[in-house]
Amino acid sequence: MGLLSEGNPLSWTEIKLALQQIRMYSLDQLVRVFNKYKDRQKDAFLWGDEVELTLVRFDHKNKTVRLLLKSHQLLPILSELNKKIDDKACRITWHPEGCNFVIEGVPCQPYGCSPSYFNTVEANMRLRREQAQRILFEQTDCEYILNISAFPRFGQGQYTYPSIEYGLSYSMEKSLYYPDSLISPHHPRVKSLLTNMSERRQSKVSVNIP
Repeated sequence: MGLLSEGNPLSWTEIKLALQQIRMYSLDQLVRVFNKYKDRQKDAFLWGDEVELTLVRFDHKNKTVRLLLKSHQLLPILSELNKKIDDKACRITWHPEGCNFVIEGVPCQPYGCSPSYFNTVEANMRLRREQAQRILFEQTDCEYILNISAFPRFGQGQYTYPSIEYGLSYSMEKSLYYPDSLISPHHPRVKSLLTNMSERRQSKVSVNIP
């Protein structure tokens, strides 16, 4: 989902009134882009990757780990850092994710069609973690950035740092364990998306363990 950097997201009521117009704009844009590039040939094959990294905070004394709600503080620092790097091959583009404990890092420029680019992917991924970890270590020695697909203690007791309240009354989508305070303040589309889905369905989204 793209980052909304300008304007305000529409409510479902506003979207319904503009649906036909949005469809016509989409078709018109498709035709224009097709006509503009239909004769283009022999472009080099470019590709890339994205890595979503989870922020956590260790409490070594009490032997606990919590999700760190800090992406809104970390991203501006990382963005400014990479503006000062001249070598594009070593520059990282950082994006906010829907939740405030995850950041997304991608190479500043795409990889090329030569097989030699395959040898640079792992080093670039390592560079992303090192870059973010260095910033965290400048502030404290108990905050880390990890490559994990899911946090094992999500929804169990006080599982975030700082601690937050969660439950039906703290979530616009009526989630038991995902309150609105987990949503990244840098990503305004997320809240509107969750609200609009519920309004369109006339009920909360049902996500159950299979």
